[in-house]
Amino acid sequence: MKKCFILAALLAVAMSANAQWFNFSNNNNRYGAGGHIGLAGWNSEYSDFGTGFSLSAWGVYVDFLQGGPEHKWDNHVVDTKYNDSVAFHINAGYQIPILPWLRIMPMVGYCQTNAGLTDATTVNINVDEDHNADMYHDYDVTPGTRKHHFNFGCGLFVQPIRWVEIYAVGSRYAIYGGISFNFGSLVDPEQL
Repeated sequence: MKKCFILAALLAVAMSANAQWFNFSNNNNRYGAGGHIGLAGWNSEYSDFGTGFSLSAWGVYVDFLQGGPEHKWDNHVVDTKYNDSVAFHINAGYQIPILPWLRIMPMVGYCQTNAGLTDATTVNINVDEDHNADMYHDYDVTPGTRKHHFNFGCGLFVQPIRWVEIYAVGSRYAIYGGISFNFGSLVDPEQL
């Protein structure tokens, strides 16, 4: 039953009079910025939940994702050392417009993971220009745990309205999703 429904939906999209398959001019005047959350270092020894950002222009996509160390920003000062880890990614790809509202993106990138210790007895204070203070602990990488990985994967981008794009990315060492804002649609009102 599900297969019939999916096949019918795909057929309806394919028969649409407005369907313009693989129209690369849809990437013109398309630039945006977004934020995402997900699992950095997935499928490796050291993985962490993380946040990141993305930038895109004319179909070219670049993003960054970092997770960890989990206990670095803990406000408690205790006499212990926590086992922590850090993972970060830098990826790049090109968005292939399937339909004006749907794009896929092959991507490649770099991933680095490491393990270490967060010393909860140390206290460091970071004060910004507005005199707001943040406390954090020292994180030291355990020698020999730093790993470098070649990352590759694919992303799916859906644009439900012309200003907003929702995306999901799955790669060898990361899984994440987010939302971005298409600033190019403010310049070109004909864009979906």
